Amino acid sequence: MTGNKRLRQEEAIKRLQQTVVLHEANSELTIKIMEDHNLSTGAADKVESIRQRKLKSAKDTIVNTKKRMV
Repeated sequence: MTGNKRLRQEEAIKRLQQTVVLHEANSELTIKIMEDHNLSTGAADKVESIRQRKLKSAKDTIVNTKKRMV
C-alpha cells in the first residue's frame, strides 16, 4: 500500500511542477482558469495577484508533499 501512496505523491509533484512552470511563464493559464470560472479578467493587477497566489500555493504543496513522502 505504501508503494502506491509514494507513486501517487511523486506523480502529484510532477503535475504541480508542470503547473508552476506554466504559471511562471506567463499569465495565460491564469486567464484561462478565470474565464472557465466566469471571473472578470479585465484588471491586469487582479490577474497577476491570482497568478502569484496560485504559484505560492503550488510551491507550498510541493514542499509539504515532499516532507510527508513515505
